[in-house]
Amino acid sequence: MEDVVADLIIAAELTRRALFTGAASGAVAPSALADTAPAYIPVSDKAQPNGVASLDADGHIYVDQIPPGLATLDADGHVYESQLPPALALHDDLVFNVRDHGAAGDGVQDDLPAIRATIAAATAHGGGVVWFPVGIYAISAPIGDTSTGLSNLTLAGAGSQIATIRATTNAPILTGIWYSCTVVNLVLDANGQGAPCISAHLDKTHLERLWLLNWNGFGMTLNDGTFSDDGGLLNVISHCNIQQNTGTGISTGYRFYDSWISDNNIGASYADLSLEGGPVRVLGNHLDGSPTYNIEFRGNKRIVVSNNILEGSRKQSIVYRMPPWLTSDKPQIQIIGNTFSNGGKLAQNVYPAISITGVSSAARTEGFTVTGNTFACDDVGAGWTYIIEAQFARTIAAVGNQWKEGHMATQPCRFVTCSNTEVIGNHADNVVKTT
Repeated sequence: MEDVVADLIIAAELTRRALFTGAASGAVAPSALADTAPAYIPVSDKAQPNGVASLDADGHIYVDQIPPGLATLDADGHVYESQLPPALALHDDLVFNVRDHGAAGDGVQDDLPAIRATIAAATAHGGGVVWFPVGIYAISAPIGDTSTGLSNLTLAGAGSQIATIRATTNAPILTGIWYSCTVVNLVLDANGQGAPCISAHLDKTHLERLWLLNWNGFGMTLNDGTFSDDGGLLNVISHCNIQQNTGTGISTGYRFYDSWISDNNIGASYADLSLEGGPVRVLGNHLDGSPTYNIEFRGNKRIVVSNNILEGSRKQSIVYRMPPWLTSDKPQIQIIGNTFSNGGKLAQNVYPAISITGVSSAARTEGFTVTGNTFACDDVGAGWTYIIEAQFARTIAAVGNQWKEGHMATQPCRFVTCSNTEVIGNHADNVVKTT
């Protein structure tokens, strides 16, 4: 029988593993467990009660973080592996705590070496979670790899955006190339040093629930060719809060495609979003602050802009400019079911809500649908001239919109050197116009 038991137990010092305790396992283990814990696990070193069991510098598991009732200890301090749910110790669930690699999180010590060591440890095991307990992690240079890139990592903060990474020099917080990674639930503070929060190339990577502070130039600048000339696809930027600063909230190059920008709150002084390339879905965002433009398009293909709130632009809310080197341009942009409000504040009755511009009468941009949107200006000093103003364009349809308070000119749309345009079924200006 003793041999059978011996086969079922593992040492408490399970090397380089960590345990997810589950949604209901935040409580400390029963006192009986704590009382029999080996001496090498001091209670004072126990990680924060954040739902993640950590390892100390010797690779020991903090026994107090084992879910209550799931494991017992024998006289030698061993844990019966058979009492742990299999999912708790899978390789893919490895958690690497930056505190265990020397990070202080006090906002004073340079924690960059510790963070790099933690990333190296996770990478050596094929990936895992790089965990940031509550604290402020000062860094003297960017996190990331500008040559070969990082892959299969999750950088995750504790709590709800209460772990902060703060730059102490004029450099981005995250940089380089990121393959199949997730960065989630962190505050990224560029600290007014003059740099963006993120300057990186993404491929199959998620940026989620981030709060970007004190940036300059860009909150994020992505896939612009600085780090890779390859395309990056299946990226998701969601539920981020990009606090207004000087510049553009999110800027993407044409190498950013087949991706989503969804459910973010973005403020900026130039453009909330400045996008190139596609396909890209822009869904459910609140684009506000005091930007020159809510969305700037710089040459795109297959873009869906839907269910967003676009407000407070100083000039146009959306501007599309055909790249001057093109002779043919079919961007296929759909603007559907959005709420536009209180734009044109720089000079009332000067700028349209949506501006579309081709290169010349011989090089026109083609293919825009504006459907089911609401346009309204009720702030003092706000007011667009037209809903849509286009030049050197063709195949524009404006159907089923609400825009009674959205424009100040007699007609809702102005088309100069355009063809195949249609304005029909729009409330307050229900005029059929086909040219």
